[in-house]
Amino acid sequence: MAPMYPAPTFPGVPGTPSASAGKTDALALLRDSLSSASGANWLETLRSGLRQLRTDLHEHIAATEGPDGLYDEVGRSDPRLACTATRLRREHGRLSAIVDELSAGAAHEPVDPGWLNSARPRIRDLVRQWGSHRRRDTQLAYDSVSLDIGGQD
Repeated sequence: MAPMYPAPTFPGVPGTPSASAGKTDALALLRDSLSSASGANWLETLRSGLRQLRTDLHEHIAATEGPDGLYDEVGRSDPRLACTATRLRREHGRLSAIVDELSAGAAHEPVDPGWLNSARPRIRDLVRQWGSHRRRDTQLAYDSVSLDIGGQD
């Protein structure tokens, strides 16, 4: 039996259809770059992951901050969640800055070996922050449509 009131779908939010379904997973590429030893293959995997993450991030920002995006919808339907939406909006700028910083460092040829060593912790941090941000977005979408009817033990 189908749910009576299906949850809204927001492209760019986990669990909802994406316009670019079937594309390469940016986080998988970044994790692969972390597990690689070093060298050109590592660098190309990193560059691909950062390009894909930038695309994913722009798509996500458009879906959440754009006209009738998730954050505006949440603010209209449940004002108590507006602070969470504001925090998530701020994170978009920080995530974009990290992606830009890493992309700029990876773009130079030849890449400084010292940069490679300092980049790995930043990449791990980016993967962690992006995953955490997406989980909080999913939770916000869930919280905005869930109804507390009480009666639980």
